[in-house]
Amino acid sequence: MKDEYLMTSTAPTTPTAEMHDFDGIAVILAAHGSTRRPDANAVISAHAAQMRKTGPFQHISTAFLIGDQPPSALKQQGSTRTVLIVPFMMSDGFLADELSSQIADTLSLPSPDDRHAPRIIVTPPVGTHKGITQLARHAGEKALAGAGFDARKSTLVICAHGSKGRPESRLAAEAHTDRLRGSGAFAHVVLAMLEEPPVLNEVLADIKGPAAVVGLFAAPGGHAIDDVKEAINQNCNREIIDAGPVGIDPRMADIAVMRALDALGG
Repeated sequence: MKDEYLMTSTAPTTPTAEMHDFDGIAVILAAHGSTRRPDANAVISAHAAQMRKTGPFQHISTAFLIGDQPPSALKQQGSTRTVLIVPFMMSDGFLADELSSQIADTLSLPSPDDRHAPRIIVTPPVGTHKGITQLARHAGEKALAGAGFDARKSTLVICAHGSKGRPESRLAAEAHTDRLRGSGAFAHVVLAMLEEPPVLNEVLADIKGPAAVVGLFAAPGGHAIDDVKEAINQNCNREIIDAGPVGIDPRMADIAVMRALDALGG
């Protein structure tokens, strides 16, 4: 599988990027956040900084449901004509909708400078982008190789949060899992969930031989770190490795940029 869904580290030069005046466009990375694990928020802030470095967007903010800057703290810049809200979450659903709504409500009032509220566009979440599939593959291959295992003879476990009440998390995870099964990079690719069947503990109990668990989590929060590690530690198979959450990959910034550019183009 080629890196067909990911950009390089340089600023994009697509027609979409060339036809816009980016001085009047602001991007907000909207994330869940955490007070227990400050690294979760710090990772999102690092992605925002990387986006400013590579361009084309320069006005980039972060907003969190928990910890750091809440939506109510966002300030509208007088020159901002368009605000792109990029949900830095792994799927659509209640939390993405709630945070986006809070941000939109905060910015809907006219600014003191020009008395015009900006146009607000909410993009699809980063977690449903096809580039996430490639990041999950790279994380699994790297973890297995580091432990001395051949990925093509090993199992990749894709672990998502899941929800008993809504299907969005499962559907997004299933799409990435199906693409990885067709890649031939691993002997087996299986899906596991934290909050609904097939639950991670049971999936790990059925695995024979080496395996890597890749978390479909946007940041290293409690689910990505504590819950996954606990499930692995409770298992008797010592050849199962925690490959970490995809959200820590620096190329998540590229995916956020592509989400924003696609929204402008659409």
